[in-house]
Amino acid sequence: MAEYVSSFITGFQDVVKKDLVQRLPSCKIISIYDGLVHYQYAGNSRDLEKIIYFNNTFFVLKTWKGKGLNFPSMVGAVSSEKKYYLINKGTFRVRFSQENQFAKVDKNIARRAEEIVLQNSRLTLDRLSPTTEIWYSIRREGFAFCGQLITKREFTEKNLNKGELRPEIAYLISSFADIQKDDVILEPFCGYGSIPVQLVKKFHFSKLYASDIDNEKISMNSQKKQLKDNPCLDLRQADAFNLSHIEDKSINLVITDPPWGFYEDIGDVKTFYKKMFASFERILKDEGRMVILSARKEELDEVVSELGYKIEACLHTLVNGKKAGLYKIICTNTLES
Repeated sequence: MAEYVSSFITGFQDVVKKDLVQRLPSCKIISIYDGLVHYQYAGNSRDLEKIIYFNNTFFVLKTWKGKGLNFPSMVGAVSSEKKYYLINKGTFRVRFSQENQFAKVDKNIARRAEEIVLQNSRLTLDRLSPTTEIWYSIRREGFAFCGQLITKREFTEKNLNKGELRPEIAYLISSFADIQKDDVILEPFCGYGSIPVQLVKKFHFSKLYASDIDNEKISMNSQKKQLKDNPCLDLRQADAFNLSHIEDKSINLVITDPPWGFYEDIGDVKTFYKKMFASFERILKDEGRMVILSARKEELDEVVSELGYKIEACLHTLVNGKKAGLYKIICTNTLES
């Protein structure tokens, strides 16, 4: 069975560990680290391109574990074995990476690494603009690999609106929420529709209420093919602090990325959160839960503590270059009522 290594956004290793084997049942995870998973997969390698949160994916040539790992010994170990390359046509270059930063190595070591590829494949050398790359990578956890880059996805914000959530983050947030097929879900700050689109495309639920105070965004979302005329979706303009269209105790899950106050004026953020949670308390079922993404972690933690809520799970990540927390919160007030 072929082995692969794939990178993903920091902080989501527990989510990826659970989600990957659900999306690819024949996948067997060997080890997982912060932002990297090493696994076996017997299916077509092109299936891996469909995993939305994968960044770089490598076909593994060799792996190492332990202390004192270094590039000369790694190149020497690879040179002693005949290697098979998944992509065997086109051009290549060799790259060296240590702790997620490209590293310079002795020219003789680099040249030896190139010779290994030339001797074992039909690839030709192109150091400037190759069609594939061979990486030697050393991680701080004491894991290293030599692999052929087979999929490269660059996640950038250049094609997104300011404050718009990247689709792979929206997917991971939805997966973190542990959505059930009978769930009635609310996304009250849907913005440009990142979370609703992923929910509709990839998850099974009973009903989704998606709303935003900005009617222009609602109009734009209503034209998206994933959201247009969806019978399970109630999409409308609404104030998250006054969800009058939703009945008391009717929602299983609130999943949302509320404003952070960096791109818009929301006033005092703690006051904002208190009003938000008061609105959610009314519509949440007794067993209801909230999944909230925020870069205002300190303020959110303080409000959750003041209200006596329970943080069931939390992970830390980076969103648009800012440190953020993803929280799974139980509103204990609804349980006591």
